[in-house]
Amino acid sequence: MAKIRASLVKPSGALGDVVSYTRMGKTYCRRRAEVFNDQRSERQLRQRALFKAMRQTAALMCTMLQRGLAKYAHDHGMTEDNMFAKLNKECFEYENGRVRIDYAKLKVAYGYEGRVMVTEVSKKGRRVEVKFGTWQGEATARKTDVVHIYAVEPKLEVCELVASVEREAGVAEFELPEAEGQRGRRQTYYLYAMAEAENTADVPTMSADEKRWNKKHRNVNRKVSRSEFVGMMKM
Repeated sequence: MAKIRASLVKPSGALGDVVSYTRMGKTYCRRRAEVFNDQRSERQLRQRALFKAMRQTAALMCTMLQRGLAKYAHDHGMTEDNMFAKLNKECFEYENGRVRIDYAKLKVAYGYEGRVMVTEVSKKGRRVEVKFGTWQGEATARKTDVVHIYAVEPKLEVCELVASVEREAGVAEFELPEAEGQRGRRQTYYLYAMAEAENTADVPTMSADEKRWNKKHRNVNRKVSRSEFVGMMKM
């Protein structure tokens, strides 16, 4: 930026890439700021596509993130949606106009306590059996003594809690949900597991609409483990 000390003419406005203006009785010149307005540039399209995919995925997994991320996000001054995007940026890749999501690496629960320790997964038809470790240190076991398993089918927009069992059982058996009117259509389910303390495990989660009107879900002091990807099930 340059200042004009003495001149018979007081320049004002723009000339080429130079802008002149007067402030406090003094005249200044500066280079015109470059404004980037190409809304269809590759970079703009990439950012918009990634942001949209993250928001849609977080909305689909709303009830699961509320259980697994609400407390951790609240401790860091964020919402579950924003924390989900922060933890999973590397799982979303933009290529040739499309966003690819690595569901196996998504972090849908990020607690401070213990692990689920999935050891074996088997499927027969829609029936699934998941085995997990029952041993943990006494202090940790008291904080993560209920195991939850969620099933997610992105194309059908399904995210459902399919099992909640005590850790002592060592196994969870359940059937994959079947969306209404989708019989015979190819389906791909992604299964996630997390463990939670018994004293909050029965506290219900809320839909996205319910959360907008009720902020109490953030005050539920859920003690959960970090999530584990159980597997991908094709039907």
